[in-house]
Amino acid sequence: MTKSKDQLIKMAFAAHPHGIKGEVEFRLLNPNQDESVLDDDMDVWLFPAAPKSKIPEQGQQWHIVKLRFGNKVICQLDGIRDRTHLETLLPFEIFLDRESFPDVDDGEVYLVDLIDMMVVAPSGEELGKLESFSDNGMQYLFEVRLVNGELITLPYVDAFFPNVDVENKKITMIMPEFTE
Repeated sequence: MTKSKDQLIKMAFAAHPHGIKGEVEFRLLNPNQDESVLDDDMDVWLFPAAPKSKIPEQGQQWHIVKLRFGNKVICQLDGIRDRTHLETLLPFEIFLDRESFPDVDDGEVYLVDLIDMMVVAPSGEELGKLESFSDNGMQYLFEVRLVNGELITLPYVDAFFPNVDVENKKITMIMPEFTE
């Protein structure tokens, strides 16, 4: 079974081997390791991140045997024989099926599930859509594509985003006042 990147969630990037036994160092997109959904005994999809990678363009499914979190995230993938074999695959991106994510508690949501949600003013007027998010180390930032085509980036804080209605797929946004 093959999956395309747009059906999966990007979780990490790998460009460096760790040791001689074929383990690989992951750089997580979410730097908070405690929040990572990646775990031992999990299937992931690998896609090449550069032409030198021998992973097919359409990606390949791999199995995580062991994942260790510490100063670095070190992963052992089933089928990697040694460092030399791993180096033929590097660099690559690591993706996960959304269905592999654990269920969230009431009142919680994965930010990735908010992408493409309608963004509305407190009055209900449509302002745009949530295009993406990022993390600046202090807080999450939402990138909202306004109906006029402009892209604005705002911190995901109550002052700008007082309500996220997952059921109705709407995010309430208080538009900032811009001064010249």
